[in-house]
Amino acid sequence: MKKLFKITAIVLAAIYFVIAPLVIAMIHGKVMSKCTYDEYKSEIYLVYDDVAADYPREKIQVPSGENNLSAYLYGKDNTKGLIVVSPGHRDANDVKLYEVMYFVDAGYQVICFDYTGCYTSEGDTFGKYTQAVYDLDAVLTYCDKNEAFSDLPIYLFGHSLGGYATGAVLNYDHRVDAAVVASGFDCAEEQWECSVKRFTEPVYFLIRPINLAFITLKYGEDRNLSAVDGINRSDIPVLVISAEKDGYYGDGKSPIYDKKDSVTNSKCEFVLMDKQNHNEHYTYFLTDNAVEYQKSEPQGTINKELYMEHDENVMEMIIDFYARRKCYENEGTE
Repeated sequence: MKKLFKITAIVLAAIYFVIAPLVIAMIHGKVMSKCTYDEYKSEIYLVYDDVAADYPREKIQVPSGENNLSAYLYGKDNTKGLIVVSPGHRDANDVKLYEVMYFVDAGYQVICFDYTGCYTSEGDTFGKYTQAVYDLDAVLTYCDKNEAFSDLPIYLFGHSLGGYATGAVLNYDHRVDAAVVASGFDCAEEQWECSVKRFTEPVYFLIRPINLAFITLKYGEDRNLSAVDGINRSDIPVLVISAEKDGYYGDGKSPIYDKKDSVTNSKCEFVLMDKQNHNEHYTYFLTDNAVEYQKSEPQGTINKELYMEHDENVMEMIIDFYARRKCYENEGTE
């Protein structure tokens, strides 16, 4: 009996201290692996060829670490400002065309890009959440040095992982005039824990110590590179948008919104999207028609623009926020 107990204890210890860490590492590696167009649903979402005739762009190579990012400049003759758009996790730059086209039509130049290891950018792998921050930092460094943008205000826009990057990059010194952070998380450690917990809820308390140890080893100090810290450090207007029932964050509000009491930046505003059928991770950007069209699960040739048709009121709210940054500047000079 004692021998059986000893063998059982050894097996359980091996599962906990060896197999569990390996499984967590493998899952993280898969989630952060290289992204290609093989996984992009081009039958549902826009690709650039769908809009190229109306929205010409210029390709830019931006060095980020050992790799070059592919960034794309739209509306190069527009004069209202430059908006840098950061995609979500495993999103191609193409899927942000819905926002890009709106911003260009509103008179802004726009840069959107692919992260390291994703789609048109170089790199064997994406690697980890904080790579999005490094890549946005590289794009903003390019903007800082480019005289073509020297007379333009620079704005940031990011959703989900892009929202995290948009907030966290404010920890660095760049010329940014305002930022919109939509459905963003606060730091890598918190988000990875949330992601694992979503799929292991009943037993997560058992593997939590192993998971936190993995994050510490994988990310080091970067595990706490914080979007909230960036918002507080920046002293620029920031608009934080959150869904009411975000499935990526345990069906609650986004982590940055949840920490609004920790935000000391007096120029930061918070908006909660709680309209029925438009209160989830991305649906608040969509029109009623788009939501209904998606629910109908259309077959055959998909109307891509209808599938992701954006609510003009939401997009105008964002544009108006960028325009209102001048009010903050005027307040500062009184």
